[in-house]
Amino acid sequence: RDRPEIMSEITEEKAPAAKQDDPASEKEVINTFQTLRQEASQLFSKINELENEKAEHALVIDAIKDLDPKRKCFRLIGGVLVERTVEEVLPAVQKNRDGLSAVIEKLTQQRDDKVDRVEYLQKKYKIRVRGEEYPEDEENDGEAGKQGVLA
Repeated sequence: RDRPEIMSEITEEKAPAAKQDDPASEKEVINTFQTLRQEASQLFSKINELENEKAEHALVIDAIKDLDPKRKCFRLIGGVLVERTVEEVLPAVQKNRDGLSAVIEKLTQQRDDKVDRVEYLQKKYKIRVRGEEYPEDEENDGEAGKQGVLA
């Protein structure tokens, strides 16, 4: 009895990749495809940047976690170097690292959604990107009807 509801939930979860608003014309398809690829690429870059920042936070945490809590510690806040103690700085750096993890997780989800949408458009409209090879091309050599959009 609960199965149809579960199936409808699963179908609805898959719907973002299939998107309800498919572009109408070939030009719109290409523009949408290229925009999504560019946005996914930007998300990849931002995620890498934040991963590096998170790794720097982890290095700082490892460096100061075993120090005397009353020891002087300097922290750069908004371009200003301020003097604090280890016990004040350590929790703040840990909180920032955890915040970076949350942001990275959200951006990764957004990136995955865009990549799924790009793959969906690529399969549906048989979009081929110049300079990229596709495994199915090698299997279907010589077959007719391989027309699609070239981006």
